[in-house]
Amino acid sequence: MSHHITEVKDLYYVYPDGQEALNGLSFRIYHGESVGIVGANGAGKSTLLMLLVGVLFPSKGEVRIGEIPVVKKTLPLIRQRVGMVF
Repeated sequence: MSHHITEVKDLYYVYPDGQEALNGLSFRIYHGESVGIVGANGAGKSTLLMLLVGVLFPSKGEVRIGEIPVVKKTLPLIRQRVGMVF
């Protein structure tokens, strides 16, 4: 297993109305790191979190939790490892 726990590569998300929420976002969060997601209203924070847990799926790019890609087929495994509370 890789040493990073969350990886986002070249992530794009466009809402059905055409509003672009994320544009080419890439990052890795390694085991033991603490990360804050901050930004103005409408910056894409909630969209990013929904992409991490598989509520939404990217227009382009990839999300991985450990070695597991976040796709419809892997949602049961992903949701054993990652959750989101509003």
